[in-house]
Amino acid sequence: MDRLVRDVRVAVRGLRRNATFTVTAVLVLGLGIGMATAMWVVFSAALLHRLPVRDEDRIVLPRTLDRAGTDVAMPDRELDEARRESRTMRDMAGVGDWGAYDFPFLDGDQPIHLGQADVTNNFFDVLGAHPVLGRLLNSQDDSASRVVVLSYGAWRRRFGGNPSIVGHHLTQPGTGWTFTIVGVAPPGLDFPAGTDCWTPLEASFYSVDILARLAPGASPAAARAEFLAAMERISARRSASLNIARADIRTLRVAIVGNARPALVVLASAAGLLLLVACVNAGNLLLLRAMRRARELAVRRALGATYADVARELLIENILLGLGGAALGLVIAETARRALIAAAPPQLPGLDVVQMGGSPLGTAAGVTLVTVLLFGIAPALTAVHRNAVSALRLDARAGVSTRQQRRTRQLLVASQVALALIMLAGAGLLTRSLRQLETVRLGYAPEHLAFAELTIPDRHWDTVTHAFPVYEALEPRLMAIPGVTSATPLLEPPFSGLDVSGVWEIEGQSPAQAAANPMVPIEIGNADYFRTLGIAVRRGRGFLATDQGNAPHVAVVSEAAARLFWPGQDPIGKRLRLAHSKQPWVTVVGIAADIRYRSLSEAPPTVFLSWRQTFYWQGLIALRTATNVVGLAPAIRRVVADVYPDVTVWRVQSMDDYLAQPLARPRLSATLLSAFGLTALLLAAVGLYGVMASLVREQTRDIGVRMALGATPERLRREVLTRALAVSASGAAFGLLGALITSRFLRSLLFEISPADPIALGGACVTLLCVAVIAAYIPARYASRVDPARVLQAD
Repeated sequence: MDRLVRDVRVAVRGLRRNATFTVTAVLVLGLGIGMATAMWVVFSAALLHRLPVRDEDRIVLPRTLDRAGTDVAMPDRELDEARRESRTMRDMAGVGDWGAYDFPFLDGDQPIHLGQADVTNNFFDVLGAHPVLGRLLNSQDDSASRVVVLSYGAWRRRFGGNPSIVGHHLTQPGTGWTFTIVGVAPPGLDFPAGTDCWTPLEASFYSVDILARLAPGASPAAARAEFLAAMERISARRSASLNIARADIRTLRVAIVGNARPALVVLASAAGLLLLVACVNAGNLLLLRAMRRARELAVRRALGATYADVARELLIENILLGLGGAALGLVIAETARRALIAAAPPQLPGLDVVQMGGSPLGTAAGVTLVTVLLFGIAPALTAVHRNAVSALRLDARAGVSTRQQRRTRQLLVASQVALALIMLAGAGLLTRSLRQLETVRLGYAPEHLAFAELTIPDRHWDTVTHAFPVYEALEPRLMAIPGVTSATPLLEPPFSGLDVSGVWEIEGQSPAQAAANPMVPIEIGNADYFRTLGIAVRRGRGFLATDQGNAPHVAVVSEAAARLFWPGQDPIGKRLRLAHSKQPWVTVVGIAADIRYRSLSEAPPTVFLSWRQTFYWQGLIALRTATNVVGLAPAIRRVVADVYPDVTVWRVQSMDDYLAQPLARPRLSATLLSAFGLTALLLAAVGLYGVMASLVREQTRDIGVRMALGATPERLRREVLTRALAVSASGAAFGLLGALITSRFLRSLLFEISPADPIALGGACVTLLCVAVIAAYIPARYASRVDPARVLQAD
C-alpha cells in the first residue's frame, strides 16, 4: 500500500509538470467517453432494454396487406371469432387501426393534449404488463366505463409525476364525458407510437390491428399462415372484399422501435467510432510522451528499477488520466443526455426509460474501463521494452525516436483521419438528405398558412350533415379577421398518415379489377380549398360554391391519381366511387398538382371531394393569411366563442409547426452525426499537429544545418506540409473507401440522395484536408523560423 501511494504521488507530480499534455489528454478522453456514453444510454434504452411485458418474444402483431402494401385491418366485430378459432395464438387484443391520435382533454379548466389510443380491455392482459400506479384496463372496462390509463412519459411530462394521480378526472370537451385516471403504465411501453393514454375501444364499430400472444410451441410462421386464412374467410363472408394480398407478422419490439432503429444504430456506431478516435489520439499522445521520457526511463532502469516498477508507474499515470477523462466524460454525457431528451421527437422509443435512467454513471464506468485498456496498455509496454543502453547512447543528432516509431505514430494519425472521414461523410449524406427534405416541392404554399382545430359538442351533430352548419356560421366571421384572405374546412391535419383513404372503383371496371385498386387518400375542401392551400389546378376546375349535397357529386384528382386510374387518357368527365359502398358516383372536374400533405416523403395519388358532398367533417379549418400567422390564435378563439361558446378551439398551428414534426428525427440525426464528425475531425487535427510538432522538434538541429547550407524557409515549410498531407491523404484514401462501404447502411435514412453522393463524399474529403493543412501549418511555420546560429551553438 505504501508503494502504491508513493507511485500515485509520483504520477500526479509528473502529470502536473506536463499540464498541457495532461489537459489535452483529459479533454480528448472526456469528449470520447462522454459522447459514447450518452448515445449508448439512448441506444440501450430503445433497442436493448427489456420491454415491461411478460415474455416479449412471444408477443406478435399479425397483419394482412393489400397489393400496394397497405395494412388491411380486421373489423373488430370479427375479433372474438378469430380469437376462438386460433390455434397458434393463445389470446388476441385489438388496437384501433388509426393508432394514437391527438385528442383534447380538460384538466379542470386547463386544456391538455394527449395522444390517445383505443384498445380492447384485454390489451394489457395480453401484454402481461404491470402498472406503476393504480391498475390497468381489465375485463370490466368498456367504452361506457370512461376510464383512462396514462403512459409513464405522459404522467411525468403532463402531470409532473404526481403520485396521487389515480382517481383524477379529465373531461373531453367535445362529448362532455368525464374520464377517470385509473393507473399509470410502466416505462418503455410506447405502443402504439406516440401514445400518452389508453382508453377502452368502442365495440363493433371500428377496425383494429391485432396484438396476440403465441401459444406454447407455435411459431410466428404458423401464426402468419393461420391469420391469413382467417382474414380470407372474413373477407369471403363480407359483401365488401378486404383486398388481401399477403400476411406479415412483427414482434412487439419491432412494432415499437419502427423506423427509429436504423438511425439509432447509425448514431451509436458513430459514437463508438468517436470513442475509438479518442482512444487512438490519447494513445498517440502517450507514445509521444513516452518517447520524450526515453532517457528518464532508461536512467531509472539503469539505477535498478525493474520492468514491473516502470510499467506500474506508467499504468498508474494512464489510469489517472482515464479517471480524469471519465469525470469530464460523465459531465459531458449527462449534459448530452439532457440535451437529447429535450431535442428528441416524442415518438423516439424508450424516451421515458432514458428520462428515468438518472445519471449514466454505470455506463460511463464501463466505457472508461474499455478506454483505459485500449489506450493505456500499448504505450506503457512500448516504453518499458525500449533498450535502455540505446536510449542512453542517443544524442542530439539521432533524435529520440526511431523510424519505426515515427511510422507507428503516423499510422495512428492516418487511422484517425480515416475514421473522421467516415463520420464526416455520413454527416454530409444526412445533411444533404435533410436539405433535400426541407426544400422538396410540397405542391402547396406553406407560407402564411394556419390550421385551427375545433372540438364540437355532440349537440351540433345530426345523422346526415354532422357539424356542417358550424363551419358555415363561422366562415364569414373568420374571414373578417384582419389578415385572413381565405379559409376552408379540411378532413385531416398535415402529415397525419394515409389512414383516411379509400379503394376507388372506376366506372367500367369489373368487381375483380376494382378489388385490385390500391387505397388512395381522400381530402375535402370548399370552393376556396385550392386557393387557401395554394395548390395549382392543372386542368379543369376546382370546387364551386354550388357543389352542394343536392348537386351532382364532383371530384378533383391529383396528377398521380390521374396516371393511376386513367393512364394515357383524359380523366376530365370520368366517374369513380368508393368501392363496395352506397356513395354515389362522382365526376372528375379537375386535375390538381401532386401534394405532400399526408406524408413529407411521398406525394401519393389523392382524390379531392367537395366537403358538403362527403361523409363527415371533424372541425379542422385551414386559413390563408396575408401576414404572419403568429398571434392569429386569440382572434380565432374570440370569433368562435362569440358564435359558439361551447365549441373549443384547442389548437392553432402554422404550417411550419406541422413541418417541424416529420423533420424532427432527420434533423436530430444529422445534427448528432455532424457533431460526432466535427469532434472526430478536431481530434484528428490534434493528433496530426502533435505528430508534426514532435517531428519538427526532433529534427530541429537537422533543420538548422540545412538552413545554414542554404535551404529557404519556404522549402522547409513546404516539406513539412507535404509530409503532413501525405499522412492525411493516405488516411483519407482509406477513409473514403470505408465511407463508400458504410454509407450503404444509411440508405434507409436518406431522401433522394445516393449513398455514394459525390458532393457529400467530396466535401468531406476537402474539409478534412483543409483542416489537416491548418493543423500542420503551425509546426511548418516553426520549422521555417529556426535560427541556425543558435542550433549550432547549442551543439
